[in-house]
Amino acid sequence: MQHKMILRSISAPDTSVARLPIRSAIARFAATVAVCLSGAAMASAENLIPQQITSYEQLQAAVKELATKPFTPQPELPESLKNIDYDQFRQIGFIDGKELWGDGKLPFRLGFYHKGYVAVDDVFINLVEDKKSVPVPFSKKYFHYLRSAANWKIPDDLGFAGFRVQGKFPGQKDFTEIFSYVGASYFRARAMNTVLGTSARGLAINCGLPKTEEFPIFREYWIMKPQPGDTSLRALALMDSPSVAGAYAFVMTPGIEKTDIEVRETLYFRQTPEKVGIAPMSSMWLWGDALPGPKGDHRPEVHDSDGLQIQAADGRWLWRTLGQQNYPSLVHLKYDAVRGFGLIQRDTDPKHYLDDEARYDARPSVWIQPQSDWGPGAVELLELPAPHEGIDNIAAWWVPAKPIVPGEPVDLSYRISFFSGDRPDHDLAKGVAHRVTRQQPGQMQVEIDFRGPLLAERSEANPPNVQVVSIRAAVTSTACRKLADGTWTAVLDVKPTGEGPFELMVFLKDGERELTETWAYLCPLDPPAVSLPPWKIKAEDGKESAK
Repeated sequence: MQHKMILRSISAPDTSVARLPIRSAIARFAATVAVCLSGAAMASAENLIPQQITSYEQLQAAVKELATKPFTPQPELPESLKNIDYDQFRQIGFIDGKELWGDGKLPFRLGFYHKGYVAVDDVFINLVEDKKSVPVPFSKKYFHYLRSAANWKIPDDLGFAGFRVQGKFPGQKDFTEIFSYVGASYFRARAMNTVLGTSARGLAINCGLPKTEEFPIFREYWIMKPQPGDTSLRALALMDSPSVAGAYAFVMTPGIEKTDIEVRETLYFRQTPEKVGIAPMSSMWLWGDALPGPKGDHRPEVHDSDGLQIQAADGRWLWRTLGQQNYPSLVHLKYDAVRGFGLIQRDTDPKHYLDDEARYDARPSVWIQPQSDWGPGAVELLELPAPHEGIDNIAAWWVPAKPIVPGEPVDLSYRISFFSGDRPDHDLAKGVAHRVTRQQPGQMQVEIDFRGPLLAERSEANPPNVQVVSIRAAVTSTACRKLADGTWTAVLDVKPTGEGPFELMVFLKDGERELTETWAYLCPLDPPAVSLPPWKIKAEDGKESAK
């Protein structure tokens, strides 16, 4: 089945539309199988770097040498773990209490992920202490094998799929899971007032193109044993794929309001990819503002993130609200430099989700803040159709303008922050909700609610000016009205001028002073179809059978 992709550059009005085929969705971790395991005979599991690694400088030197050698594919999963489904894989789990450093004397504990199903990566884990690196051997004693899994043939040298970190948030007595590294180069984290949600990734290669994406893998980790009283955990990681070898350093610092991961990376490319995505993130948006859910699902909104936020070098804020089309959509936003960008879960009101299990209201926002000179480039946003919420259909990354040269190092550093809601330094009024009314063929009305303290103080008799940029649509009239709670609603009458979706960019001004962020949206002419998740259908079928 082929899909269409809309490619758009919003740095200047451009009505050209390219339509290309692309795979339908990025499954959560299922995509980690991807290119790295295809097209070559599988090798047996072995360390790519045999020497001792205890510092970032040693890892950099080893990675530089590794990049001069051909890529070595990973071993296949054993048959007992390869042909199982999600429910079967859930019969295997880490045993609470089996964590390394589990006696509570150190500020962090380590647990591990088992291979199987889509967790196909063979990951080596080492502990660094007293300037020595010691491997952590795989052992089935870390895991329980329930029901049919108890009879599966699990090799004694299977290897791990990843690791997770328990720690204590400042001022708290109990250990809780805070960091998770599993699946290609995916990792997640949470602040104390959030749960795990949107994923960060180490690197994306050939992402958002009409070809199979290449997923680099963190194939080996070196975790520094913490000392009593440490507030951060440090780790090194080896990245490898057909196109690149990379050295990574992570400094993980839990926080109540914000958890940070400081990232340093050095990349050596074996070949020049068509595209490189720096600091990529993956998330999910199924329905919400302007797209109601399917009949039979009571939840008003289902998403891990509701917008892409960018702060340009000049301090201006862009909010690109998320959505779905009937085909993949890629937006390319050019910048000379950015202060930061991220996938944000702005709406944190539980009443807007009505899901006490998934807790979408508590999913973290994820913010990327460069700590070195990245140079010019672009933020790209990929939005894909998705049949259910178990699939990551949203991704964002930075595409550097500087060409990749094989053999030349690419050195970058940045901070990834996980927190609830908006950036605290964003003091302009924000687009907090929007609605689309399809009045008749060829005529639509779009309403955007802007909210902020300074905007709320503005007199109803002195409405702000509505500024609009539109692509593939004519805005025939605008108005702005104040609501009782101080929110200002911009009302746009829109007449589409093309066959595809149209783009809107809207902000409010008072003379030359901008009062709000720039709100942007790709609006479909017809709302895409949404359907009940498979588990909802199964539950409904069960209810019918019980009658």
